[in-house]
Amino acid sequence: MPRNEKIDVELSVPQGDIIVKHATCPNGHLLNTGEVKINGHDAIKVQVKVGGKGSGLLYMDPVYGSYNNIEKDISMTEGDIAEFFCPECDIAMKDTHETCHACSAPLFCFHLPKRSIVEGCSRKGCTFHKLKIVDSETQMGRLFDNSTLESFL
Repeated sequence: MPRNEKIDVELSVPQGDIIVKHATCPNGHLLNTGEVKINGHDAIKVQVKVGGKGSGLLYMDPVYGSYNNIEKDISMTEGDIAEFFCPECDIAMKDTHETCHACSAPLFCFHLPKRSIVEGCSRKGCTFHKLKIVDSETQMGRLFDNSTLESFL
C-alpha cells in the first residue's frame, strides 16, 4: 500500500465504555458542566432550538451510547429535530458535511481533544452517532498502546 493512501478504520465500542469528558464547541468553549451530573458524570450542556417549540437547554448524557438526557425550559417529543448551539457563544454545532445514515436528519458535532469529534443525530429518538478519531495513524497507535480512549475524550 502506498504510504500516502488513506484508509478508514472502524471500531465498535460497547455502549457505556466511553465517557465524553472534554466536548467543546467549534470556538473551543467547554460544554461539559458540573451543574448537572448524569450517570455520575458532568453532563454536556447545549442550547437547543426546535421549530414551533422555542428553545431551551439540553443536558446530554456523557456516556457514549446512553440517552438519559435532561431537557430544561423545552419539551421535545419523539421525532422532533433540534438545532444545537453553544450556550456560551451561540455558535451552531451542525455538521454541514453529513446527515444521519439512519433517518437523514442533520447531525450535530462536538469537538474533542486531539482533533477528534463526536457526531450525533439531531432527531429525538434516533440513536445514530459516531466517534471520529482524526489523524488516525497517531491516534490508533495511542489507542492500542494505552488500551484506552481516555486521552481523546
